[in-house]
Amino acid sequence: MKLTYSKDAPNYGVVELIRKPLQAFFDEVTILLPELPNELNIWLDNSFLVSDTGEGGAAYSPDTITVSFDKDFQDKSSQLKNLRGTVFHEAYHLVQGHTIVDGKAAYRSMLDSAIYEGCATVFERDYAGVVPLWGEYKQHSIQELMSWQDAMSAIPTEDYESEDSNLWNMWAYYDKEDGQRWKAYKTGSWLADKAIKTSNIDILKLRSDSAENIINLIKI
Repeated sequence: MKLTYSKDAPNYGVVELIRKPLQAFFDEVTILLPELPNELNIWLDNSFLVSDTGEGGAAYSPDTITVSFDKDFQDKSSQLKNLRGTVFHEAYHLVQGHTIVDGKAAYRSMLDSAIYEGCATVFERDYAGVVPLWGEYKQHSIQELMSWQDAMSAIPTEDYESEDSNLWNMWAYYDKEDGQRWKAYKTGSWLADKAIKTSNIDILKLRSDSAENIINLIKI
């Protein structure tokens, strides 16, 4: 895969720190996800930085991934390991069609976005060998996870996509009312694991499935 870096990106200065590892990570994941484009644009912007890991990212469009990287993060070994997980996560989204703009994935409610995020999180966990904090749901009770599932299923797609509502930030990152982080990711990871267990289908084989199909696997 050919990677092109946007020189006008606000964090372009870190490109030499991550050029070689990013190329290696994308070459690895392309073997698993051959549907990925042959060329990919990398936008270096710390908008999606996870302070816990010193890196982050987002699948912006079918041919562009935003990469966040804190050049001052102390534990570089851990940071690069987690960056590999992020590459796997965002690459999975490209195949799903779950991108910020020009996405192809189907949505019925906010829960569908959570399921796509959960599947990508399980993929990075199982195939990149990382332990994403946003996928650690076992400290939560089944009742709590089910309550989050029900709440998100009642939120229309247009409401969570609205910047004015702040719903996605609240559910995906941090809810100041209950002090919980990553509720959408944790719920989605829980549902993805349930679908895998019920159907005995590997997460890799679910990469092109709609959220609705994944939910239906749980009901088999």
